Amino acid sequence: MFGSKTLQQNVNEFLEKVSEREGKIQSKIEELESQLDSLMAKVNEQTSAMVELEIAGDDTGAEKILKSNRQLHLQIDEIKYRHQEYQAQFEKIQQYEKSLDKVKAAAIQAKKARSEKMTNLEKQGEELERQIEELKNKRNQVRLDWKIAYHTNVENSLINLVSYIDGRARTLSHSEKEAMLRTWIDGESIEKYFSKTKAKDYTGPVITMKNAESAVEYRPHGGNSVPSIVQD
Repeated sequence: MFGSKTLQQNVNEFLEKVSEREGKIQSKIEELESQLDSLMAKVNEQTSAMVELEIAGDDTGAEKILKSNRQLHLQIDEIKYRHQEYQAQFEKIQQYEKSLDKVKAAAIQAKKARSEKMTNLEKQGEELERQIEELKNKRNQVRLDWKIAYHTNVENSLINLVSYIDGRARTLSHSEKEAMLRTWIDGESIEKYFSKTKAKDYTGPVITMKNAESAVEYRPHGGNSVPSIVQD
């Protein structure tokens, strides 16, 4: 029966039965005490009357009251005995044995369930700790991969192919080649990198030779090797 009830339900049920029983005992004790007080008061009252009758010489009347008091004392003794027995019921626990057996069985079951629950929760905790550690490792790896990706220069991997993309790129600096490759990867025109080189073709000395009809400009040391003729 305890299988369908929790331990606390069994405990509450037991305490309710005990409380109900002890309530009835206490109620009966109070009832007997009230009867005892009433009988004692009557005995005292009749005893006083009996004494007055004896003083007055009414032995017959006094004897009658004496007999009545004897009956009352018998009732009083009986009530005192019953009162004592009811009071003793508070100390008797034998009648609770069967009910306590149910509570004990429920406690054993609850203890077993608690142990199993704690074992399962401990395993769950260990599994969660393992998953947390695994996630931390994955997070750290992701961060590392991101840093590697961030510092990876895609353009630098293509630097040796730049002259095959455009032969004019041989004259560009390393940083210009990388910039050109970025532009090329993005699908934009790379002509802007070569227009700059044209703008700074030659900045050396210019020698001008004139005659009556024409003038010749000559740029030595890397300029034009063949003199160009400039007409007036």
